Amino acid sequence: MIDGYILPILAHVGGSVLGILPGAVLLGTVFTALHWLAEPCNPGMPWWRKPGLVTDFVFMFALPLLGGWVRVFFLVFGALFVYRISPDRLDDFFAGGHGPLAGLSFWVQLPIYLLLADFMMYWTHRLFHGASLWRYHAIHHAPEHLDWTSATRFHPLNIFFHSVLADAVLLLLGISPAVLIFLGPFNVAMSAFVHANLDWTLGPFRYVIAGPVFHRWHHTDPERGGDKNFAPTFPVLDLIFGTFHMPAGERPDRYGVDDANFPTGLAAQMLYPFRKPDGSGSPEPQAVSPVTAG
Repeated sequence: MIDGYILPILAHVGGSVLGILPGAVLLGTVFTALHWLAEPCNPGMPWWRKPGLVTDFVFMFALPLLGGWVRVFFLVFGALFVYRISPDRLDDFFAGGHGPLAGLSFWVQLPIYLLLADFMMYWTHRLFHGASLWRYHAIHHAPEHLDWTSATRFHPLNIFFHSVLADAVLLLLGISPAVLIFLGPFNVAMSAFVHANLDWTLGPFRYVIAGPVFHRWHHTDPERGGDKNFAPTFPVLDLIFGTFHMPAGERPDRYGVDDANFPTGLAAQMLYPFRKPDGSGSPEPQAVSPVTAG
């Protein structure tokens, strides 16, 4: 059974260390060059000297692998129990697509996926900024030195019920796995780009596609923009729902979470959402550490 359909599905929507490594090397090369050639949003240390870099890379390589298996679980569960597909038909189910969107061409499915995925992730992102889920999302906001390597620093439960869930829902609606494969490099590069330490507002295109300054405001405290700019790719969603924030002539400059006891170790961060607040810091996203980012 595993060889018959679970591994082929994983090959479509999961990943491997060897598959991740070339992209990581390419992104590292690009952002190293931009460190020397482009104006930073926040002057300071280069990305390769930032604290917690090893932890960033552990997240970068481990999370896509784990996320791939969770996608498999969501997809197989949905196929078996939502569409009542028998196990021996799962290969055909995922190869040809199933659901209301399956009959559309690849080039029509592509923008549908981009728009619907962004819409779903906008709202799950907002939910994770609420009091009940914030401690899971705080791991992503914890780095005080924000750069492209911070893009994948998420608690597994945060990523499972954010981008992984959005992908699974759209695949079960009939979006072809080929769409996810085609857009995979774009999604990875986009996430790294918006976290990069670049002083790029994108000018008039700031309302069309997310940029570094747009998203770096999101990593500040709520009084300065931390409860704004939730869209992963299309800021028009923030415009529509009243959460767009890019004040003219200002730049975000402080990041982190208001918890003096926030752990630095990977294992401790995984357990952080389940630890009761001890009163030294708030689990809410109301404030950041008073450290100027570099």
